[in-house]
Amino acid sequence: MNNKRRYSYKFKLRAKNLRKQGFTHREIVKKLNISLGSAHLWTKGILLTPKQKLAIKERAIKSAFSPERRTKLIRLAKKRSKIYGFKEKYTHEDLLNKIINFYKENRRIPLKKEFNMYREYKARFGSWNNAIKTAGFKTNPLLFAYKFKATDGHSCDSFTEKIIDDWLYKNGIEHKRNFSYGKTKMTADFLISTNIAMEFFGLAGVQKTYDKIIKTKRGLCKKLGLELIEIYPKDIFPKNNLSQLLASVKSTFSTSN
Repeated sequence: MNNKRRYSYKFKLRAKNLRKQGFTHREIVKKLNISLGSAHLWTKGILLTPKQKLAIKERAIKSAFSPERRTKLIRLAKKRSKIYGFKEKYTHEDLLNKIINFYKENRRIPLKKEFNMYREYKARFGSWNNAIKTAGFKTNPLLFAYKFKATDGHSCDSFTEKIIDDWLYKNGIEHKRNFSYGKTKMTADFLISTNIAMEFFGLAGVQKTYDKIIKTKRGLCKKLGLELIEIYPKDIFPKNNLSQLLASVKSTFSTSN
């Protein structure tokens, strides 16, 4: 690339046209063999449409999950394992196949808590997300970043709440979401029957303010005469123990039905 070269108006127009077609500045740099600064300067003021932005994301994802990228990550993981003297109990293919097989059985990507081998994946691939990418999948969203829809149509604030909601639905246990504690602004994750509140305390012991909320909700349940069932991450991951934890609730509904 010759930074001292003077470009004609016609040449600069090519950059403008590429930008209007939805190309990124870096893609224009590669196509025209110019500097990034020139690409920005010549296309200043040209805005991309939402459709063009979406196409850019799709191109980025396709590039990230290309066979070449996967091969590169595997080589990097093998190099790290040699540096740190990692003893191979499983091959790279074994670890990747565990992720792939989980997806085939559950139609979703596993959470790292569901695989009691996080250190092994981290040592081999650098991180859990790298392992997911190397297996050819998109990484999971943050557990509390998006809304999830349960099988019965309920909107859940986390993926774990969806797991709980789906379990209740599957076992024929009627339940409501986001039940208000009296006239307060606080809500329970689930209300079973008329006197049982159920909460998933996913951040217990992580945030002090969250722990205070837990104490407040316990007090509200006592005041309102509600039985409180507390569920924690250890009750779901790496093994789902809801059947044991909620055995009494399940038996009550089975008897009433």
